Amino acid sequence: MLNYKFINNELIETVLPVEILEEVKQWKNECDKIKNHPLKLLKQHDNIGTGNNDYQVSVPNNLIENSYWLAYVLRLCAKTLGGIHRNYYLRKWEGHFDNYDIWINYSYKGNSNPEHNHSGFLSGVIYYENNDDSTIFTENNFIYKGKKGNMILFPSNKLHKVEKQKEDYERITFAFNINKKEI
Repeated sequence: MLNYKFINNELIETVLPVEILEEVKQWKNECDKIKNHPLKLLKQHDNIGTGNNDYQVSVPNNLIENSYWLAYVLRLCAKTLGGIHRNYYLRKWEGHFDNYDIWINYSYKGNSNPEHNHSGFLSGVIYYENNDDSTIFTENNFIYKGKKGNMILFPSNKLHKVEKQKEDYERITFAFNINKKEI
């Protein structure tokens, strides 16, 4: 059930099960409603990519709490990095409108994401729509071209970027941060 491979010493790749990809489709549909709402700027996710992507917004909390994806990613962390799944958790901002630290990135022709890293222990990207645009890990110039349904995990401190999108299509990725408890 937890199929994965290490691409290098720091990058873990998995292909999400069809059932979880269906959950991600629901996430996108709900995020589309927020993106198309007249008050969308109130819920915009603010980070380094905000000014370079078309729009970013957190995935609604109830979708994460009721997902199989959360169990999948936490068990994958335990299996690949050691410990038990309870050692890992999705970063959370209690009482905040973007409660869980998982968000969707909407990108179109001309959009990019500058070099940055994340907070936390481990970060990840779910590729939902991607036409050969690359995530570039700049410290070792490693290029990853995710396909629909791929998810990668990497240390949160790893610098990475996405260059200017050349094609005219809606590129959709989800990014997230995982922390680790010492139990």
